[in-house]
Amino acid sequence: MSETRWVPLGTTARFWTWALVGFATWAVAASWLIRLACHQITWRGDLPMAGACYSDLPFLYSARGMAEGNFPYVSPDALLEYPVLQTVIASLTGMFTYWIGGDRSVHTAQSIYFDVNVAVLLAVWIVTVLILARLVVHPRFAVVVALAPAVAATAAINWDLFPVLTVVAAIWFFRRESWVLGGVMLGLGTALKLWPFLLLGALIVVGIRTRTFRPMIAAGLAAAGTWVAVNLPFYLLDPQQWSFFWSFSSDRGAGFSSVYHVWNVALAPQIGAPTLSAETINVLAYGGFALCCLAVLGIGLLAPKTPTIEQLSLLIVAAFVLTNKVYSPQFVLWLVPLVILARPKMAQFLAWQVIEVFHWIAIFNWLHHATPESGLAQFWTAVYAVAVILHVIAVVAICAATVTDVMRGRAPRDLVPLSATVNPAETAPQGAGSSARKEGVTHG
Repeated sequence: MSETRWVPLGTTARFWTWALVGFATWAVAASWLIRLACHQITWRGDLPMAGACYSDLPFLYSARGMAEGNFPYVSPDALLEYPVLQTVIASLTGMFTYWIGGDRSVHTAQSIYFDVNVAVLLAVWIVTVLILARLVVHPRFAVVVALAPAVAATAAINWDLFPVLTVVAAIWFFRRESWVLGGVMLGLGTALKLWPFLLLGALIVVGIRTRTFRPMIAAGLAAAGTWVAVNLPFYLLDPQQWSFFWSFSSDRGAGFSSVYHVWNVALAPQIGAPTLSAETINVLAYGGFALCCLAVLGIGLLAPKTPTIEQLSLLIVAAFVLTNKVYSPQFVLWLVPLVILARPKMAQFLAWQVIEVFHWIAIFNWLHHATPESGLAQFWTAVYAVAVILHVIAVVAICAATVTDVMRGRAPRDLVPLSATVNPAETAPQGAGSSARKEGVTHG
């Protein structure tokens, strides 16, 4: 009778899969629990800001007419300021909510809509974490992403976890040199939110550096083709709704968490400096991002070794986050997987997460107290300015560390302890690798 080999529970693929599902579930559940007061009492008035339980989801359900049965791409006059796929998600979950609770009070219907969307976001986050676990050098890095404090704080604010999933999936395909499928994921991501398209910049830098242009051409054409295939039917169905996102984006002013807004409402009044006009902000945002992209290209070409797609993607997306005129607290979700993939350093990641949670708290308390009648208005304005500045410093610090790694020729796998890169299946004696894999040994 053959001897059964004992495998420690913590080394099995099944253990890590279910552990990551549990951790991801906890993070999204925490995001739901943070908003329990608004869920039970009201989504309107001062409570969402004072309790930091604000979410766009129930607000949009009532403010955009979905509570009355009007849905974008279904009702002619219903408009929502999001790209196509995000608008479709909002409409489908809205129609489902209206079907099961249309005759209830507005607050109850808002809470149902919130619950439905959080359930969908939970599924999205679980899939994202499980894909990420196949990209990192050890499952513990997937654990820290799954439980990231900023995810717990902001996951239920909007639908931003959807494009995060497409980006992680795209990187997974790129790792396997499936350039077309990776491009399809970026095309879907761009139909959800524009920023996933930026990852093509990483492929362009690598292509120029290595003089291999097939990957970036294949991924670029696949991304563009997917985006057109998704957008064209909805453009033909409802040109007004389709174009509303573009007109809204071009006309809107600086977002609450952008450096431009901090300058206009907090810093400029204190020193008597002029505020920035919308036109000036557009020039600074687009010009600043273009300069950052040129800098990333220069870094990629001058580095002693070709940087990884993850490192370049982090630098490009972070540059967009820092220079863009619109930044909301939930946009931190865009960076969470990229930071751990490009620079898997626990201490730096967790320090940044603490700052981002502080940033989230400061923003909503400032919005609550930012009235002349509030006696704490000046105090929270100062806290708000400090929080945004700390957020910028933290992201810049991570980017600077990543640039240092690139210029030293260090890939993400080189940035973790040696023990974290050891795969028992890879280090087993010759001929034993298949048996190790059969026993479920994994390193993520």
